[in-house]
Amino acid sequence: MQVEIHSFDSIERLARHPFAPGTSLISIGDTDAAPPVLAHRPDHILRLQFDDVMLEGFDYETGGAFAFRLFSEDQARRIADFVYRHLEDTAVFLCQCHFGQSRSAAVAAAIKEHFDHNGIEIFADELGRYCPNVLVFRKTLKALNEKRDGQR
Repeated sequence: MQVEIHSFDSIERLARHPFAPGTSLISIGDTDAAPPVLAHRPDHILRLQFDDVMLEGFDYETGGAFAFRLFSEDQARRIADFVYRHLEDTAVFLCQCHFGQSRSAAVAAAIKEHFDHNGIEIFADELGRYCPNVLVFRKTLKALNEKRDGQR
């Protein structure tokens, strides 16, 4: 199984042509963002929306919380369910977020770590292309492990 990381722009460019059979897309956007426009669609698509933050924000001047929508355990389970549901008929999982650096890189790293034990390659990318969101990585990896182990 192949795992690729894409930005909003690169997935739209890729979708100008038909996807190869056996392609699944995990598309991640901000809470107020429209999904990418795909001229052609892969076999399977999961669309999630959450902000690229790792901790709940707190506004010290007003004493209130910022309006961030954090990545949830439910969303992590949705990713794990999607991956396992389409594992047999997927040759490549495309992970896409706005810039293709943080949220999508974290999901891709979790998938690679779970199946191939090499998710560190994304964290240690020699070209410095990625900065995986650690919260997304940990929750996704945990959900994948629980799905494999039948804990949910």
